[in-house]
Amino acid sequence: MPIPLRWRLLDERTGATLTDCAVVDGLFVDRVFPPEPLYERYTLSSCAPTGPLLAAVDGTGPAWFGNFVLEGAHVPGRPVDGGCGAGCQDCDEIVEELLDVRVVGHRPAPGGPGLLDIDLEGHRRDNDNNRGGAVPPAVFGYRLSAWSTANGSIEGTPAGECADITGLFHERPDAWPPGPPLTLLGCRPGLNRSIEAELAHVRVDGTVHPMSWGQRVFGTVVAVRPSILGNDLVDITTDARIPEPLAATDRPLWDMWHAGGPTGPNLWAKLDRSGRYLWVRAAAVHRRHAPDKPADTVYHLDGRYVTDYDAFYCAIGEAVNGPGGWFGGDLFWLHENAATGDGGATPGFRLIWHNSEVARSHLVSGYDRKSWLPVVTFDDLVRHLTGDGVQLELR
Repeated sequence: MPIPLRWRLLDERTGATLTDCAVVDGLFVDRVFPPEPLYERYTLSSCAPTGPLLAAVDGTGPAWFGNFVLEGAHVPGRPVDGGCGAGCQDCDEIVEELLDVRVVGHRPAPGGPGLLDIDLEGHRRDNDNNRGGAVPPAVFGYRLSAWSTANGSIEGTPAGECADITGLFHERPDAWPPGPPLTLLGCRPGLNRSIEAELAHVRVDGTVHPMSWGQRVFGTVVAVRPSILGNDLVDITTDARIPEPLAATDRPLWDMWHAGGPTGPNLWAKLDRSGRYLWVRAAAVHRRHAPDKPADTVYHLDGRYVTDYDAFYCAIGEAVNGPGGWFGGDLFWLHENAATGDGGATPGFRLIWHNSEVARSHLVSGYDRKSWLPVVTFDDLVRHLTGDGVQLELR
């Protein structure tokens, strides 16, 4: 029986097929998605708190206030360039965001009367600013702001200034490090050179679905030998590592899509929210591009299982494009598909949302510890859909 060659390497520059393989060993790793954040202790030094930070310190407000932003502050009397002190980097490079933050202590600061040293607990948003948070920026103190979750707002509220922060700038392990060196098993043809390739998933029907930048293959062939899978195939050892490997929990979903995709609606309903996010991501890779359906098409969203934000995208994807369908996975792509088309439905379409009370009762205001942002509520989704011209009927 022929061995299915389910992965394809496409030349980064030309798109030509470099090789087809049965297995990419190192693509799936034994990790849990999403990774647990690393909570840390920070100290704001010589701080003059205002607003929500002052309220957290003096007990007139909650100790927890969601997200916390630090921006480089200028020193009075120095030239100001975009709010930064003379000689500092562009402000975009010095902004740091702390997530799920609470005040855990405070005391008088030696820097002057009325100033405080304030201890925070939270974790840093993973980004490239300040060399991934490893090196303090060249600034003269920080302006502070807190993000309110009231009414879904993400507007910053001024929270004071401080002279410095300790505990923030240091080396950290990668939250989701690259995978191990890849071994391509059961390949045809072999490779004997450096690789700069896009990885694509090949389904049983022969359709080819390129994956994202995070799964591209850049490296060098180390060895080629007859495959352990036989059938005149070869195994290719490389020094390439997948920048963003897939979680082991992803594998059953990819096996399902390889075999033809979901065989009926709501197969995602039994998954937890992380699994539903992975479902939407796999659906995006495996979407089949086709002209938008006629303008008079009516779509029915089965709302019985829309108990979280990612469930909504599972459900609307299936409403528009059938089992396993994709119609966006965040507000940006929901807008792009609903307002401009190319997602399967002609803009201005009619959508009947059945059992909408389920989402209304679950998607309520609060703080989302998946996105680390205020929750996208049921009312937010309704406002976005209707604002993009969708004829929405709630039942």
